[in-house]
Amino acid sequence: MAKMRTLKFSALLLVALLLQSCSEPVSWHASDITGMMPDLEFTLTGPDSEPVDASSLQGKPVLVFFGFTNCPDVCPTSLAVMGAAIKLLENEANVKGLLISFDPERDTLDRLKSYAPFFHPEITGLTASAPRILEVSTRYGVYYKKVERDGKDYLMDHTSRIYIIDQQGKLAGVVNHSVTPLEVAERVRKLL
Repeated sequence: MAKMRTLKFSALLLVALLLQSCSEPVSWHASDITGMMPDLEFTLTGPDSEPVDASSLQGKPVLVFFGFTNCPDVCPTSLAVMGAAIKLLENEANVKGLLISFDPERDTLDRLKSYAPFFHPEITGLTASAPRILEVSTRYGVYYKKVERDGKDYLMDHTSRIYIIDQQGKLAGVVNHSVTPLEVAERVRKLL
């Protein structure tokens, strides 16, 4: 049921982005999704076991990435882009970054606490129970699936997007993993 909803939502998002592209030029790397997705709403667990909710982040732009710490390539690359973009904006805005892990089995609070800030001190790792993570990720069209490797280990197939949230907690843009830090910074500057 959740997979079908995610597929329908993704198809709807694709159609909306294609229709929007008929009227305005769209960057190859970024799309304005203002009003097309639900506002940022969640309560997850932060690094010191404290609840972190979306309302506590209002007043500043937020960059959100759904991933996992054992990811061999896309996740660290995307987090490095987020960290570099936040650094570019340090003199202009207080930008927060979030890594929402969809691998709570391995991504403990201690692991997230050391991993996420490695890319920038303003990036925080969040987790929750598997059903809670599924609920939050489904709201934003995030796909992930556990893929067993050699019977001992596993990876996660997943989408890789950075969500850009404005100061009011509204989703304002989405960029793919091949974006540059400068492009992310420019998208955030449009919100300021």
